[in-house]
Amino acid sequence: MSQKQNSLQRMTSKAIGKYFLDINMFNIPFSLVIGLTLGVFWSIITFSTFGILIGYLGFYFFKENEYYSYYNLGFTKSILIKKIWLLNISISFVVFLIYIIIR
Repeated sequence: MSQKQNSLQRMTSKAIGKYFLDINMFNIPFSLVIGLTLGVFWSIITFSTFGILIGYLGFYFFKENEYYSYYNLGFTKSILIKKIWLLNISISFVVFLIYIIIR
C-alpha cells in the first residue's frame, strides 16, 4: 500500500470516528434517559435505533456546516448514517451480551 493510500485511509477513518462521536454526543444522553425511565434493555435498543435519529437531528441543527467536509472526503449523509448505524448495532450487541451474562 502506498503512502498516499495509507494517509487517505487514515483521514477517512478519522472522519468516520469524528462523525461517530458527534452523533453519539446527542444519542448517549437520550439513550440514558430512556434507560433510567424504561430500563437497560430499552436503553440499548434506543442507542442502536431511534437514538441515531436524535443524534442526526442534533448534528444537523448544531453542526450542519461540517457536512461540507464530509462531502469533500466523498461521504454522503446516507453513507455516514449507515456506517454509524452499523457501529452502534455492533456496540449494542456486545453490550447486550454483557448485560445478559451479568444479569
